[in-house]
Amino acid sequence: MSGRRSLALIWRWPSLLAVSSIFGLLSALLGQTDFWLPLSWIALAAPLAVAAVCIGRSRA
Repeated sequence: MSGRRSLALIWRWPSLLAVSSIFGLLSALLGQTDFWLPLSWIALAAPLAVAAVCIGRSRA
């Protein structure tokens, strides 16, 4: 078994995905102009894309 990983290393990506989701939700709710809507779609699609990649890697 390899050495222990730090909490910062373990929680780095989940924290980034949580911030992306929160940003996407807030930008979709608060920004109703042409700039904010595509930005919210991208921010909300990023965690889904990461999950799809991780599921694809685990099956291969």
